[in-house]
Amino acid sequence: MSGSIFGIAVTGLNAAKAALETTSHNIGNVNTQGYSRQTTTQKASDPLFEGYGFVGTGANLTGVNRIFDQFTEAQLRDVNAKVASLDAQTQSLHDLDNLMADSNAGLSSVIQGFFSSMQTLNAQPSSTAARQSVLSQAQALAGRFSAIGSRVEELRQGLSIQANSSVESINAHASEIASINRQIATMQQGAGRLPNDLLDRRDALVQKLNGLIKTDVVVQDDGSYSIFVGQGQALVLGDQAGKMVLQRVNPDDPDAISVGIAIPNVNGTITVDPARMGGGKLEGIMGVLGTDVRRIQTDLGRMAVELSDAFNRQHALGYDLTGQPATGALFFADLTAERTAAEATGASPDKQAFFMRQALDKFAVVIADPSKIAASSALQGKNVADPAAGKPSIASIWQTANLHQSTTPALDTNPTLNQLLAQATPAVPSLNLHYDPAAAGVPFSITAVPGLTISAVTLSTTQSGVYEFTVQSGNDKVNIQFKPEGVSTTAQDITLGTKPLGTLAAQDNANMLEMSRLQTKPLVRPTPTASSNLVPPLTDKPTTNLQSFYGQMVSYVGNRTNVAQIALTAQEASQQQVSLNREEISGVNLDEEAANLIRFQQAYQASSRVIQVAQDMFKNLLELR
Repeated sequence: MSGSIFGIAVTGLNAAKAALETTSHNIGNVNTQGYSRQTTTQKASDPLFEGYGFVGTGANLTGVNRIFDQFTEAQLRDVNAKVASLDAQTQSLHDLDNLMADSNAGLSSVIQGFFSSMQTLNAQPSSTAARQSVLSQAQALAGRFSAIGSRVEELRQGLSIQANSSVESINAHASEIASINRQIATMQQGAGRLPNDLLDRRDALVQKLNGLIKTDVVVQDDGSYSIFVGQGQALVLGDQAGKMVLQRVNPDDPDAISVGIAIPNVNGTITVDPARMGGGKLEGIMGVLGTDVRRIQTDLGRMAVELSDAFNRQHALGYDLTGQPATGALFFADLTAERTAAEATGASPDKQAFFMRQALDKFAVVIADPSKIAASSALQGKNVADPAAGKPSIASIWQTANLHQSTTPALDTNPTLNQLLAQATPAVPSLNLHYDPAAAGVPFSITAVPGLTISAVTLSTTQSGVYEFTVQSGNDKVNIQFKPEGVSTTAQDITLGTKPLGTLAAQDNANMLEMSRLQTKPLVRPTPTASSNLVPPLTDKPTTNLQSFYGQMVSYVGNRTNVAQIALTAQEASQQQVSLNREEISGVNLDEEAANLIRFQQAYQASSRVIQVAQDMFKNLLELR
């Protein structure tokens, strides 16, 4: 039968029927995502020798193949992973940028309002209303820190939820790929006899998987895929799938999340380095969490720490409205413990971030009574004798606080002048300021005191008409500034010391003026550019005031958002091009399939006609007598 005209016609019918079925399958899946166009292949059957030569026996189907290019598919996996990563980064950074740059929700306006209220108090140091305004503005400032901190924390928690959702999707895709691997290995019957639709479904899943995390795919001899992520950790091995997990195992930052993977047939969980993921939504999320959100929370915490510390140090050196010293009376919450932990030698970036977040959460106004605001200086300057007309006197004298500079408590002191004078040998109650109009240069000098190191009096380079000097004993140092009034043709002595308790501060605003200067004073050290530290070393000098530092934070987030958006646009263009390339190779063209449908239909009809001709020939033979 195989060598008969009937057999030849039947093979033609079968070949045409298979081609028609395949073409119909292509048309039906024209809108199926990830579908690869399929074609049939055939060859001539082995001929039969009939004495006069070899006679053909028809056509044999050899396979149904999908039109598929592994290289283009790998390109698409790579670009999809990059686009997904950048898209996740861009969305998250946009949220962070909108928060930081909002003029109504940002810090700049409330910082300005706080220091403006202090200027009002400087003009009316005895006004209870002005003092209450300072307190209210301080509370508004602390509230804004808390609000921004809470919103950034909400963003961090939201990203953690997204990361968890991504991990669950990765595990679901990995499990399904492993299941399809098992089916493919069971069903394949050699080259050209592959379950093409299962292969397409698996490749579509791998593409989805790359939208979550970049993968490396290795095709095994049995047709199954082995899929690796990160630094070569196996996610799928044949019909076995690993499992990714989000974990909180960092002892330096209990709130920090990391990604781990349980590899098939291997005990324990291996941590996947986000920087080595190579792409995918999970990489983008973890990158923003570990870099941008962590940096912003740390920098906000540093701002809170520097403001709290500098203000408390200066406030402690003054007298309140009733003439009582503010020593030990905090204006803002004491964040020394958090600062010390973050600045400890060898503290990891995770530990630094954790304690700066703690500081941001704890930042608050602790003073409640406006009369306790220490606007007045604790110091006074008195002439030895009642000054005659024109004799110089001290219009204002105050102590400038030592800003934080060391993790060693012994080197990070902020003593009062009284405490330092008690360290003289013997202790003295005051200093003697000598005025000599005939002296070359600065007309003021301080009489030496045994046990104390006193610098020469110099003219301030930042304040007009202000003189300054320092007094030191061991690691303890005080900075004194004063402003004289009047001149004299004769030498004079002025006693510099601490005001008696109960001295009313109605007209004295010297300490508040110094606190007001914190608005423009460089309090914050530059944020490290290296990832090995989030808190700069104490060897770095403060270079930026609070408002400028916040402006730098806003600029940083804006630049990061812009860079991510530009990169995303470029990668989306690449993605579109690679997708078009894949469609040109594997996509279904309806015009082409319609032509094929007609061609294969005609082939089928022709084979049917061969059968009819053979039938007529057989009938004619039977009719012969």
